Amino acid sequence: MAKRVIPELDVDKLRENSMTSIRLGVEDFKRCRVEGGAGDPARALSSIRNLFAGVLLLFKFKIATCADDPDDAAALIFNPPEVLPQSDGDGGIEWVPVGQFRTTTIDVGTIRKRFEAFGIEVDWKVVDKLQGCRNHLEHLHPAHSLGEVADFVAELFPLLRDFIENELEESPAEILAESWQAMLKHHTFFVDNSQRCEEGWAEASVPSGMKQWLDACKCPECGSTLLAPAQSHLDAGETVESDEEAFKAVCVGCGHVELIVPLMMQELEKAHDYDPRDGEEPTLEDCDECLRGTFVIHEQRCSWCGAELQYTECKVCEEPLGQDDQFNGGLCSYHAYMYEKFMRED
Repeated sequence: MAKRVIPELDVDKLRENSMTSIRLGVEDFKRCRVEGGAGDPARALSSIRNLFAGVLLLFKFKIATCADDPDDAAALIFNPPEVLPQSDGDGGIEWVPVGQFRTTTIDVGTIRKRFEAFGIEVDWKVVDKLQGCRNHLEHLHPAHSLGEVADFVAELFPLLRDFIENELEESPAEILAESWQAMLKHHTFFVDNSQRCEEGWAEASVPSGMKQWLDACKCPECGSTLLAPAQSHLDAGETVESDEEAFKAVCVGCGHVELIVPLMMQELEKAHDYDPRDGEEPTLEDCDECLRGTFVIHEQRCSWCGAELQYTECKVCEEPLGQDDQFNGGLCSYHAYMYEKFMRED
């Protein structure tokens, strides 16, 4: 059998390219967010692409260092040949690699498998979130993505810090230099303002059932999650519950002002979206108590006012009951009808 040709791999170059991509990503991030409106929004997508590529290159570098032999290191990084079944000549089959190693390198899914095989740890939930953000931003106009880029960088900071310190056993400040200081400064800004926003909304008395949809809200202009209650409302003692039609949020990132309740409702409805063409049924309906479209059917509870059903299942057949069944004394419509019929005939 011919020897399999594996492309040459320069492990040190992987590391160098990773640092370069991260540096370029941070530089683009700084250029797209210059205060005073002088930034270049078109740099936003370039920033995300470079930063995410840099992270993946750093992951590949770590994988390559798990093998001492250069060929083994390359085999871990480049995509292997396809493995296909062939006859073994005795009525059975054997699985044989066909072709050579490709010149393309492994993707995120394969990196994850390599990490699992070598016991390399990283928070994959964050990686998946960053990848989703990168994919999402590919379809946005740059001017409407600056806030989302800022969130991306804030999420990336602890991921890089933990990976470099724990898996590479190095100092992030040393290997990333000025890029690290810029990320640290932004992360500190993000964390501080996140706390301020959270404290502000606690004072604004958002209904507890709507809190998760408040957390999901983003600025319609820039995509940032840093939305704070307008200080004028708080100074006047107004709350979301008492002044829902006028209560506004202010984006910390770009200063855009927006009514907060429609944003929360939009997120709630998005999470409960359905397509009747696929046989799906609605999971939201108007609440009989507060008359808002915030009653979650399968939870049997209103996300806004917290109203719950007095009767949750039929006393006879245990069928789940809805709001329309509450006047039947704990019976479903069928057994309520049968009971009324029995009483009339008695």
